[in-house]
Amino acid sequence: SKLGVLALRAEALDTLARANRIVFDKTGTLSDREPQIAEIETFDGFARDDALAIAAALERDSGHPLATAFAVAGRTLSASDVHGESGRGVSGRIDGCDWRLGRAQWAAQRDDDDAIWLGDGQRAFARFVLRETPRVDAAQALRELRAQGLRIDLCSGDAEAAVARMGDAVGIDSTAGESRRARQTPEDKLAHVRERQAAGEIVAMVGDGINDAPVLAGADVSLALADGAALAQRAADFVIGGGSLRRIPQAIALARRSRRIVRQNLGWAIGYNLLALPLAASGHVTPWMAAIGMALSSLLVTLNALRLTRLPASATLTA
Repeated sequence: SKLGVLALRAEALDTLARANRIVFDKTGTLSDREPQIAEIETFDGFARDDALAIAAALERDSGHPLATAFAVAGRTLSASDVHGESGRGVSGRIDGCDWRLGRAQWAAQRDDDDAIWLGDGQRAFARFVLRETPRVDAAQALRELRAQGLRIDLCSGDAEAAVARMGDAVGIDSTAGESRRARQTPEDKLAHVRERQAAGEIVAMVGDGINDAPVLAGADVSLALADGAALAQRAADFVIGGGSLRRIPQAIALARRSRRIVRQNLGWAIGYNLLALPLAASGHVTPWMAAIGMALSSLLVTLNALRLTRLPASATLTA
């Protein structure tokens, strides 16, 4: 709690200490939640403002981090029968017309690229190019995780170019036992985690969206961002508050310290009893001496555990 990390399942702390690979979602997780529209292209004379208004209406209640980019629309339209298509986009009806907003092939029968397309399923009406910015501490957090011995993967539903840009920005090296995976459906992300688990790795997953819920539940241990979807938080073992990714390596460091102290306390308890029991049985230890010794042993174990309440200065500053 002092770190700004809420543990939803206490037993997950031990698994977090043993994790050796961590998988990140991209949009809203490694990136901040303030994407910007860098370019709008329209087709066949379709008005730019109309395209933006339709896109905003379709995305208004989607909860996806990219939806905030369309909040700049000047006009307000109402969409009905809105449905999200996993790995494709969102569809709905506006003023009696059916619209799709998402991947090029699904929305407008165009070749796939890293843009968001507006269409009716056959024709293209507009193309939006969005730009995302990494969270301010994303690169530093990944360096700290790497220093702790974790290998890092990036799995995203976005196109190859967007994933490559984010990977370069935060320093994920696909040639050093790490990977950057594009156009990943929720099923693909879960399959990747299962593959790493089958190879004997302990996998931690970090995500924020509704589509991340299956892989968050399927990973050995999972962390969701507090500014993400409620469903993702319900599926996770930990919730990270404040949007700081540096809390992840700090939580792992604390989990590893907890594991070491548990082992120290168990070692002391076993050693103390192996020494004290023979002495008591042989009459060298009187009952009053045994009672004092047991109380002192319990006090020592408690004081050793209380060391965990002292956080490093850097962790306190971040929290």
